[in-house]
Amino acid sequence: MRHPLVLILAVLLPAIPAWSQTCADRSGNYTARISLCDQALDASDNPGDAAFALAMKGEAQRMLGDYEAAAATLQQALEVTLDNSWVWVELGNVRHDQGDLAGALAHYSAALAVEDHADAWANGAEAWWQFRMDQRCSDDADNALRLDPEHAFANEMKGRCVTVLGRAQEAISYFDMAIALAPGYQNAYWNKLAALAVLGRHQEVITTADKAMSPDVVPNPNPVIEVDILSRRLMAVAQMESPETVTAGALALLARYPDNLTALHILGRALLDAGKAAEADAATQILRSNPDDKQMAAIFHDTLARIDVALDRLDDV
Repeated sequence: MRHPLVLILAVLLPAIPAWSQTCADRSGNYTARISLCDQALDASDNPGDAAFALAMKGEAQRMLGDYEAAAATLQQALEVTLDNSWVWVELGNVRHDQGDLAGALAHYSAALAVEDHADAWANGAEAWWQFRMDQRCSDDADNALRLDPEHAFANEMKGRCVTVLGRAQEAISYFDMAIALAPGYQNAYWNKLAALAVLGRHQEVITTADKAMSPDVVPNPNPVIEVDILSRRLMAVAQMESPETVTAGALALLARYPDNLTALHILGRALLDAGKAAEADAATQILRSNPDDKQMAAIFHDTLARIDVALDRLDDV
């Protein structure tokens, strides 16, 4: 699942002028930052300061989801100077969050033509991961970590890359490093769950998911990632517990998220395992119709086929 680039922890900025403590504030009040950066732009007296103010404004606009305005602001920054690598990186981030991964990679490459930049490498790794170019993902993450071993996002990306390259045990150390560097890093917890699942360490998946769901650990969770964590936890429960326990867990998740395809799939499997094929069929009708045309994992189709077989609907399989 693709998530926007909302955690960039080690941006290599130019020397910060006196006014930057307001314009450069990365707290969640993005609307206020835009106004402050407009003021900083008006007060700037050299191209570097002007580009910095525009870049910070563009980042705030992106975080608000105003991608067209962000792109226009960053293009304005490039008219001031082409030699600010972070402007190119942030423009790549805009393209990434718009779903234009090829455009994002082109802008990260432009940033690297200006400067050997950790964020350009790390964010490029994320784009390659989306393209399922796993070795390129790993190589770009290595370059980011060469420049900054304590780059939390690069550590998380390296973990993701090596997980799909079949090195899940190695991935755990990168996720743990990312979490140590950025406590509360929800996405690192989520991707750690995937590595633990690959290793068959289902109890650790449950324990880690419970930790990631604690407000003391992740005080400001992203609801989308939260759903993914709960889904991954349920998948681990399904590997360890009785059909009755799994059914109860799936129903609890569906009470919060009625259209969660993972929960529907697991509920169907649990009911089948309990010998309740008709109930499994009724429970998975949303999965079967998929009214929102969500991406369906192969195992979801397998569950529906098993239900059809159990009900002697062989012509439908």
